[in-house]
Amino acid sequence: MAKGLGLIPERAEVTEISKYYGVMGKMIKEELVKLIADDYQELKAIAVQKKVDTIVNNMNKFVFKWSKRAIPKAYKDSFVKSKIALNILGAQKNNFYNPKKHLATIERFQEATAKDYVKANLSIKTNIATYIYLLRQASKQMVQVQAFDLRDEEVISRLLDESIKVGESRQSLMALIRKHFGRELYEQKFININGRNYNLISYAENVARTRLRVIQSEATKNLCEEYDNDLIEVSDHGTICEICKPFEGNVYSISGSTPGYDTLSEDPPFHPQCEHSIRPTSEIAIKWRESH
Repeated sequence: MAKGLGLIPERAEVTEISKYYGVMGKMIKEELVKLIADDYQELKAIAVQKKVDTIVNNMNKFVFKWSKRAIPKAYKDSFVKSKIALNILGAQKNNFYNPKKHLATIERFQEATAKDYVKANLSIKTNIATYIYLLRQASKQMVQVQAFDLRDEEVISRLLDESIKVGESRQSLMALIRKHFGRELYEQKFININGRNYNLISYAENVARTRLRVIQSEATKNLCEEYDNDLIEVSDHGTICEICKPFEGNVYSISGSTPGYDTLSEDPPFHPQCEHSIRPTSEIAIKWRESH
């Protein structure tokens, strides 16, 4: 079985983006504290929203640059390791393979990864804008749900206490709004994906780990195709994870054309923070290992 293949070599890249998001989260938190500490002031709210928008725009620029560095590096690392393994296996290169597929895969994942982060970053703007909007309406004593449009009614019903629907005092509404967003503020959960709020650092780290692991799997499969090698092996860490157990240490056929081997239903990572990977193997290598 393939031992010790699960370590992620791009730890520096994961650390880089998680630290960056941590710094940005602190900057956003510092801005929001200004709104929680005092009574609502329109000019201050506008200034805070503008500063948050600038922070988010800078984050978007950063993730595009990060993706252009980290994705090719992860691909190359896996490419090199897989090529060494294929050479040891004595695999023969397919002269009809289009080498441009490697670059196309890298570019596709660069774009997809950056889009994941940009989508998350834009949700920060929406979260902060919602908070400011609710504070603004509360400051005008517009406490009835009927005063909001449908989208805002859905936001309120999700975020605030049921009592708001029947009308509360301006002070009570302010307190409820600040209580909810204060909790998100403390935990820096400014990112919202599919209705769930995420901490900036943990989100950035999870996306980085997942995307870098996926691109490593793609590199291995592409190189196996280039070398006419159909079998891959999932790493074995002695896992206790119920999600990974069905896959760990097993050999699979990439194309499904090799008799006796199933195709891998999904490539690693099998879940967030998963450390499993795949590597090339062959029937000769399997038989040799079983006999020793």
